[in-house]
Amino acid sequence: MAKDFSQVGSSSGPSFATGSPSSGPASGLPLWVKLVIGFSVFALIVGIIAVFTSGGGDDSDSGSDAIRAAHGPTTTIDGVPAGYTRDQAGAQTAAVNFSQANGQTYMGRIDAAKLREVAVASNPTPALESVIDISSGRTDSGKGSYSDVPLVVTVTDFTQDSATVSIWSMGVSQSPVSEDSDKVGILTVYGTNTITVVWEDGDWKVQDWKFVTGPSLEDAQFPAADSALSKPGANGFYTFYVN
Repeated sequence: MAKDFSQVGSSSGPSFATGSPSSGPASGLPLWVKLVIGFSVFALIVGIIAVFTSGGGDDSDSGSDAIRAAHGPTTTIDGVPAGYTRDQAGAQTAAVNFSQANGQTYMGRIDAAKLREVAVASNPTPALESVIDISSGRTDSGKGSYSDVPLVVTVTDFTQDSATVSIWSMGVSQSPVSEDSDKVGILTVYGTNTITVVWEDGDWKVQDWKFVTGPSLEDAQFPAADSALSKPGANGFYTFYVN
């Protein structure tokens, strides 16, 4: 004999009467199943929104060299940082990154021609030309390292079209003491880069570069009134790792 299910759930369970607000294809499902379906649909919608707002979630257009930074760079081109904001912070960041990239070019890790193409203005001074020429044709020996660490960065002159940036930094090099030795030596040098950048082709490009050693850590404690170190230094982080 067929069982009569007409009274099932009529006293304590949810009502499944035809025409009620809960009627529909899923009206007869248990509550926990409805919750699972609801959360699944919500997660799907959030995922679709995330994909569209992030450019489709595909990095093939932006490239693996894309960088998100407040004032730049926005990208690296064969190891050379590029893409800065047209303001004082963008100018000083471009100058610091060029100083660091120049050091890596001298170590043979960045091609000098690429550095010139990406980061140098169309009318560089002879001093800047000489710096890049020194680094041309060098190859990475893989036996040493060099880092240029900015300590105090000061913008001594700024307009929307050009800026002069003073960078007091500490250069640290690590290299073997001899060809066949496992021991390494570490050399630390304090120096000051004075870099002039100009706004060209929608980015800050380096036009002039000057380097002098010092001041030492002791001599920099009380800088002279005409020293760039006596002016307000910039607050911020510049160094980022490029493999």
